[in-house]
Amino acid sequence: MKHSLVRTVAALAGSAILTLGAIGSAKAFTFDETEISQDRVIVVAQPRPFGGYQLLILEQVSDKRQCWSESGSNPVKVDPLLVTFDFTGICGRATDSNGFSIRMAGTDLALKYTLTLETVDGNVLLMGTPVDYQGKSVIIGRTNGDVNEFMKITLDPAWRLSKRAYQGRTLGHFYFTTNQPAPGDIGNTGGNTGGNTGGNTGCNTAGNTAGNTGCNTEAIPQPTPQPIPQPIPQPIPQPIPQQPIPQQPIPQQPIPQPIPQEIPIP
Repeated sequence: MKHSLVRTVAALAGSAILTLGAIGSAKAFTFDETEISQDRVIVVAQPRPFGGYQLLILEQVSDKRQCWSESGSNPVKVDPLLVTFDFTGICGRATDSNGFSIRMAGTDLALKYTLTLETVDGNVLLMGTPVDYQGKSVIIGRTNGDVNEFMKITLDPAWRLSKRAYQGRTLGHFYFTTNQPAPGDIGNTGGNTGGNTGGNTGCNTAGNTAGNTGCNTEAIPQPTPQPIPQPIPQPIPQPIPQQPIPQQPIPQQPIPQPIPQEIPIP
């Protein structure tokens, strides 16, 4: 079934699933992870109306209705069926950093990496990019083609999806997980304790920067962002005041006087 792109994007642009909302940030928490069935989730490159792609995760929560369908290959096209019905309790979705983050070698790197989709040589790559641009980006998955439609992102062999857990309870937050450590220049500054409001952003435990040593994950250099030049404002021309045109007096015409008539004398 085909759907209007704009309508579908608008339907999927809501907020991500919340996880720990009532937990205060003043306390420290340790988050674990729970393995999930990989055939119940799909990672999708969702086209934006004005170009580029947005990362989207869909989950089949129950079997009441099918949440998506797949067709073709290189790339695999995805039809997000959940936008055609009320999917509450049937399908899950995550659309931004509140709903997913990176976990490498047991360390939550939500404050160290941001997840982005980059188009490179006709392929859309899912990448973890250091937020400070000082480390190396890691490639997590790819679409194996580009057709400017909803496309499945196939995770690289070292990666899988899991979910965040707290005190034995599985939360709605997804992890892009690998057993390999983060690139060495990310540093080893922790990431297992701290304060995280809502359990959606932050490291394994909040208030912390995360990292490990080693570099067993495919990585590519991250370019330093260049400043965007600002246009030089041009002066607005002012109108030249007009000089008043002197008015010439209109000559007055003499009023004709009646000629006196002689009265004849009888």
